[in-house]
Amino acid sequence: MNAIRQVLIVEDLPDVADWLHTQVSNLLTPETVDQVATLADARLKIAAGPYDLALVDLGLPDGDGVALVRPFKEVNRHSLCVVTTIFDDAEHLFGSLRAGADGYLLKDDAEPEFGEQLAGILAGRPPLSASIARRLLEQFHPDFSEREATLTRRERDILTLIAKGLSVKYAAEKLGISHYTAAGYMKNVYAKLQVNTRAEATLKAIHMGLVNPS
Repeated sequence: MNAIRQVLIVEDLPDVADWLHTQVSNLLTPETVDQVATLADARLKIAAGPYDLALVDLGLPDGDGVALVRPFKEVNRHSLCVVTTIFDDAEHLFGSLRAGADGYLLKDDAEPEFGEQLAGILAGRPPLSASIARRLLEQFHPDFSEREATLTRRERDILTLIAKGLSVKYAAEKLGISHYTAAGYMKNVYAKLQVNTRAEATLKAIHMGLVNPS
């Protein structure tokens, strides 16, 4: 990676933006660090670039910061775009990586760990916070085969339909059962597979071979 001279920080909380500024300055000693708090202002900065590094928050006042990742990478093809966020769920993680993010760091990680992970990304090492990497490994925990075997046929049916994008209501109609019965099955699935979101349930369904990821 070439020297980092121009940095863009997209963060709407002033204290956090200043903290990120300090982290970057201590680690890289860049010539310029620009800070903006909205998607709109970030787009203007990206257009006026170039930048060697962007740190992008996801929860911005005027939208999801993931919308900035692809435009940034298109304009700054050899630069790095790292998501810095509080969201530690698979849905935000995979959405960011699919958009082209070069890294995904949690802002609530300990300060030394955050700096170390950012340095690692710049050096070409795995682009994830340690806690995020652990979350990914949990998706394929060795005990998972024991948990998945406990699903009933109806629970596997409802999981398959939900993972394919159907709502609980439409999944119920497809299976010829009531909405309340389907919701009960889905609650059981979440509990047995130890997931909390549709995205996590979908990952489990793919791992179980119930849904083709393509």
